[in-house]
Amino acid sequence: NLDGFQEVPAILSEGKGTLTLTLNRVAKTFKFELTYSGLSAPVTQSHIHFGRVHTPGGIMVFFCTNKGNGPAGTPLCPTSGGTMTVTGTRSAGDVLALSGQNVTAGDFDAIEDALLSNSAYANVHTVNFPAGEIRGQIRLESRRRDRDDK
Repeated sequence: NLDGFQEVPAILSEGKGTLTLTLNRVAKTFKFELTYSGLSAPVTQSHIHFGRVHTPGGIMVFFCTNKGNGPAGTPLCPTSGGTMTVTGTRSAGDVLALSGQNVTAGDFDAIEDALLSNSAYANVHTVNFPAGEIRGQIRLESRRRDRDDK
């Protein structure tokens, strides 16, 4: 779950969000569905960041952007309506370099490691809160090995 209280510093926001992410370790992809609502202003961008709870980190993967700053093929973020949803699939080509955090562009193992170690968070940036209005640490629902985890 994403909310303003998880931002650093915390944001008093009516905004809420959810992220469902399905990691396919064999294909080195993940599918996602990000929903958000109640934000104070139009969304500008949303991503996965490399950082632990209450710690900011660099952008690893874009979900969407309205700023034209994402990799080719990054969709626009929905900005109007009640509950807004972004879906997609991301792969190695979507992983950005974070030189200060030792992540190389295209390194899917880095995003996989961040996800599996609870060291990644999702956030949604808005016009009113350019650094992020809502945020949520990405946590695994289960550590069991699925058929696609090889």
